[in-house]
Amino acid sequence: MPLDSQPVRIAGSRPKKKAASRQHKDNVYARIEETKFNRYIVHDLARYRTYIAEGGAEIYSEQELNELEAAGVSDRLPPRATGYYLNLAKRSEAVKNLIKARPEEMDDLSGEADPSNQLKYSPTPGLLHKYELVLLYVVRACSSWCRYCYRSDFLTGKTGKDTASIHEITEYIRSHNARVASGEVTEKPRIREALLSGGDPMVLSNRNLFDYLNGLADAGLDIIRIGTKEMAFFPERFDDNFFEMLDLFNELHPEVMLAFMVHFTHPDEFLRLNEAGEYVRDEHSRPLRNPVVESAISRMRSRPFITLENQTPIIDSVNDDPDALRLMQQELKRLGVNNHYFFQCREIEGHRAFAVPVEKAWKIHADSQHNLSGIERSRFALSTEAGKTELVSVIEGDERLRAIGGELGEALADGLVIFRLHRTPHGDRQSDLIIARRNPEALWITGYEDRILYDGRKPGRSEKWGQLLAALGPALLEAAE
Repeated sequence: MPLDSQPVRIAGSRPKKKAASRQHKDNVYARIEETKFNRYIVHDLARYRTYIAEGGAEIYSEQELNELEAAGVSDRLPPRATGYYLNLAKRSEAVKNLIKARPEEMDDLSGEADPSNQLKYSPTPGLLHKYELVLLYVVRACSSWCRYCYRSDFLTGKTGKDTASIHEITEYIRSHNARVASGEVTEKPRIREALLSGGDPMVLSNRNLFDYLNGLADAGLDIIRIGTKEMAFFPERFDDNFFEMLDLFNELHPEVMLAFMVHFTHPDEFLRLNEAGEYVRDEHSRPLRNPVVESAISRMRSRPFITLENQTPIIDSVNDDPDALRLMQQELKRLGVNNHYFFQCREIEGHRAFAVPVEKAWKIHADSQHNLSGIERSRFALSTEAGKTELVSVIEGDERLRAIGGELGEALADGLVIFRLHRTPHGDRQSDLIIARRNPEALWITGYEDRILYDGRKPGRSEKWGQLLAALGPALLEAAE
């Protein structure tokens, strides 16, 4: 068929081929039970008004709703939340700010439609392939929508990103790994891991989630990650039927590990709050846990084939507080959840309403590490096109050094920021540095591009050192005279 006559596939219309996934497996799927959940999902403003009229949790005033409608905030990302999370928001300002839409979201919609140029790494619809890990978009929905969500373009369909067909994905994985084994492909390693994302994979039914888990395990993967915020948004999802499905998966694939990449953003999401929004503590002053969340985590931890990792961005008016971050890291580790990453808010469209400046976010995170043990600590990073880029240090400037002159003197007087390529698809650049002049107003790495003195993202040694050598030029010439 000529290319221009092929039918255009609408985003979200990937052929599921469930019958093919489940062929000759009636005895397996018969063991998977479903639960009919009633999450009381409220989305968009008209339905929220109906929810309030029926006695639901009120987090907007009528004036605020009118202002949101006038701003057209639903055009960017319709407000969405579970009844469970709305009730929690009544007692927690941080939780409220996480899901509560703001008119100022529409004031400045500058930013990347496709954050970090993800489509560049999409060899087949619904798949990102950047490392030995691939990411799959498996569903275009979450129980609630974080206002700062960097997948908002996928949720709204603005960039045409599609959901993944497990059959196309496993075919791609098998083909790629065979080419790696034969030596035909050398620039990328064998695919060993996959991350199920979206949207939130945990809004899928147990059988639909099993389709992906089973297909990826059959393709020979070692680890399957499930990225989810459902443990915060609707922890009741982690019920008997779900755990029985996981046990069935482990029975069939005992060599495959599951890693749940949970997304707790603030300790109020998993600690017990009284009606005044204060933590309930035991006789040793330790905060007690939300019993529903604690039960879900405990049941996960009882299974040796499952690990739990937490990662979240630092967001204005939500968790931009070192004391809250420190408490969260301490209590998550005590619950058995590892602290993985804290991220800089991505440069999505409208990010200026949520982002904390990079250097301020780094300082908040650095302060939160004080009095944490070695096993409680985390990293602060930017998830950029070049890979996971850790901000290692911010070095204060010294005004006396401006006398050196030129770009070098300016940089030393203003101070430096030092990034490290913590995770990159380019093996020859792993752990290399990016050194730039400070910019306290920068909200993303783009705010440093015209200030970089050494750029480890570039391939050749001369290219990496180019800007620094240019900055050194005047000083070297003066010294030679």
